[in-house]
Amino acid sequence: MKNSLLALVLVSVFALFATVKSGSANSDDPRNARFNPDNSVQISGTSATDDNGNNTTSTFTPYYTDNFDLANDITGLTSRGYLVYYRGAGPQGIAPIWFQGNNTVFNAFNGADTSYVGSNFNSVTGANDIDNWLVLPALNVLAGDEISFRCRSVLNNPFPDSLRVMYNASGGSTPEAAGWVELGRFLAADDGTWHLKAYTVASSGLTGRFAIRYCVVDGGPFGDNSNYIGIDALNVSTDVPLPVELSSFVSTVSNNNVTLKWTTASELNNTGFDIERSVNGTWTKIGYAAGNGTSTVSNSYSFTDRNLASGSYSYRLKQIDFNGNFEYFNLSSEVNIGIPAQFELSQNYPNPFNPSTTINYNLPKDGKVSIRVFDMSGKEVAVLVNEAKTAGYYSINFNASALSSGVYYYSINADNFTSTKKMMLVK
Repeated sequence: MKNSLLALVLVSVFALFATVKSGSANSDDPRNARFNPDNSVQISGTSATDDNGNNTTSTFTPYYTDNFDLANDITGLTSRGYLVYYRGAGPQGIAPIWFQGNNTVFNAFNGADTSYVGSNFNSVTGANDIDNWLVLPALNVLAGDEISFRCRSVLNNPFPDSLRVMYNASGGSTPEAAGWVELGRFLAADDGTWHLKAYTVASSGLTGRFAIRYCVVDGGPFGDNSNYIGIDALNVSTDVPLPVELSSFVSTVSNNNVTLKWTTASELNNTGFDIERSVNGTWTKIGYAAGNGTSTVSNSYSFTDRNLASGSYSYRLKQIDFNGNFEYFNLSSEVNIGIPAQFELSQNYPNPFNPSTTINYNLPKDGKVSIRVFDMSGKEVAVLVNEAKTAGYYSINFNASALSSGVYYYSINADNFTSTKKMMLVK
């Protein structure tokens, strides 16, 4: 039986799901599985983790990736297409079955310190079995494809944490659905490192689903097993060559515009490329370039990301084939947008406009900035900016829905710089 302190109600809300147990365990019996010295047992499929946690399958290409850099509470997970289920014995515990990683327990494998998904003993009450399902979105899976991810528990964990990896070729979305096959089970590593776990599937599925189960017998606050686990760096990969060979991918910067250029050596069933940009680890689709289908000659592409604020940006291409498979190509280094060399007020666009238009302006130094709009008589009709700004590139949107058609002027005052431009509202 665990340390009697576990019977106490935890005093902070954070501790309700972010804590680990203390004490010593009486048994090591996660569903009566037999464990090898690496704390890993393969029920079916082929593991890609050796005794040192090293990847033994380097030829697979990811077509689904989640580094858990976004929100990993239940709402965040389900918004990305995951399905979550509690199938433990007894009443559900005080913690969510899956939650954002807690860096006071351990840091994520990559990304921000908390960018992993966690689960722990508070999933259930008393001494009961834990069975928490994290079901991936439906994917077009081919026989031989692989699911891989990083997993760990707390250092020198006295309460073993066991997990199972599942696959359903027919797309079953609930634990009760027919067709689930166990690919493997293992004990989460307690040596203080993230271990790579990987398993291949034997059958294809147009809407195949994988699931990771935190699955422990005699878990919970008073059970002899279960503590705290984390999952990170998840990939579903294929050993079937994806359709594009990229020969170059470069960027050029002009003021606050970034032009991306890439060249393919060959293409096979290439639908096209999503262009994605990252700021502080969050990826956003910013454009699309149609592919050339099947081609044995070199093809060149370009895309310009305009009017960026000063800062650092990362870019990648998401290449998609006609079957929905995809792979990522990352720009080799970050792109830095500095501060402008001089003051500038740009012509609004579109112009003429109705009812909204964009105005860009550049500031080479910090200071008070004022941008105002006037009608033909010189009457002020709007104040767009009137505050201190740091040096950089800026864009503002002017909505003139309350004004009548006609010619207007907008003027900037910043430091000793003044400039006025004319624009036309046409309703």
